[in-house]
Amino acid sequence: MTRKTSIPANMLRYSPMWNLFSKYVFFVHRLFYRTIAIEGLENIPSGEPVIFAPNHQNALMDPMLVIATCKQQVVFLARADIFKNPLLRRFFHGLKILPVYRIRDGKENLGKNDESFEQIIEVLEHRLPVGIFPEAQHSNKRHLLTLRKAVPRIAFMAEERNNFGLGVKVVPVGIYYSKYNTFRTIAHVRYGIPVSISKYADLYRENDQKAFLALRDEMAGQLDRLAINIRNLQMYDIYESVRALYVKQLIKRFQLGKLTQINRFRADKITIAALDAYSENDPQGMDKLCKQVEEYESLKKQYSLSDQSIEKPRLNLFRLIASSLLLLLALPVFAFGLLNNALVYFIPKLLVLKIKDMQFHSSVKFGWAVFVAPLLYVLQSLVFALIFDTWLWALVYLLSLPLSGLLAQAYYEWLALIIRDFRKLRLRNTRPAEFRKMIKLHHSIVLQLNRITAKMPNTQ
Repeated sequence: MTRKTSIPANMLRYSPMWNLFSKYVFFVHRLFYRTIAIEGLENIPSGEPVIFAPNHQNALMDPMLVIATCKQQVVFLARADIFKNPLLRRFFHGLKILPVYRIRDGKENLGKNDESFEQIIEVLEHRLPVGIFPEAQHSNKRHLLTLRKAVPRIAFMAEERNNFGLGVKVVPVGIYYSKYNTFRTIAHVRYGIPVSISKYADLYRENDQKAFLALRDEMAGQLDRLAINIRNLQMYDIYESVRALYVKQLIKRFQLGKLTQINRFRADKITIAALDAYSENDPQGMDKLCKQVEEYESLKKQYSLSDQSIEKPRLNLFRLIASSLLLLLALPVFAFGLLNNALVYFIPKLLVLKIKDMQFHSSVKFGWAVFVAPLLYVLQSLVFALIFDTWLWALVYLLSLPLSGLLAQAYYEWLALIIRDFRKLRLRNTRPAEFRKMIKLHHSIVLQLNRITAKMPNTQ
């Protein structure tokens, strides 16, 4: 039996305007990220009340990524402080987002969560999907925080009101970003096995707290498998360095297949599990490995090199010169793209400097790309038309702006790669001892990792 609340009407109905806007946002998503890898779409129940429960890595990008990949009009709960502005509150309601209050929002506001929870339950009773972040806050590390009780509370409240006949299912979702606030990087979404709330009915009637904890533990177990979860925070930077350094070698050794993001994820999970076991079983060996990794990273930073450049067996000077000539020939394309996209690219970089929480940086950049960049492109094209008195070429110019921006980004990435290769070549010729030391360290670290991972099962 549904209960009437003050829920905004658009939360309970299919919105053509939301659908139209979402298609545009999905398109921008595909431009914003170089790759969006998706797994487990077959796990999402159809036509049933579903609670998507993702790990929280990247502020507003997380709900947008879930919506973009599951392609459903999900009603999300989000931190209440983003609703303070009346215009933003209406905007977020239009996006089917409801506020949830935390202790930092003031104890006097915690009671308002009852209304939000009532509204979310009503959405579920209409057999519509909702999204709740079980960690209740985002983290700046690839590490799962302790899960809170919001998901179990809402799931069991909804089922209890409907005599455990509603059929609520929780779908854990693992989210991964190769870099949190950088344009044209990788996003990876993994949908887990649905958890049926009805299976906990007897336990809930016996002891609701035990049911809460049992559901929370099952969700945590799935999220641990679905996301990159580095538990050893004391050695977090070491784990990050090792998984980046070793991913290609492990994919080859375990014959995981091509160098795709899905296989990178599998390799990272194996590496992290191996490091956890090694740290526990051989702390002295782990300490030695850490010192080598720290020394290697220090040299890499000192000479502005990357793992990719260091791993190249040989540098072909002729190929570097040929690549440099190609870059020179393509310079006009880069210059056109850079100059005509300067406002689109550089203003958001300045805006995020005032935001201390770096997890919001990509959200600001993405919002800029969705709402402001198209307006700037149109204004630039109008100026072009007025100056050159031709609307046809102004249209061509308008269409060229986003394409030239992407080409300029690709050019920049290529240029950075060539520069690092030249740095390696210079280091090899001018400081051969330092060069050999770095290569020896890299080789030694890889050999140790080969030994550490030798007994790991390929089951990730």
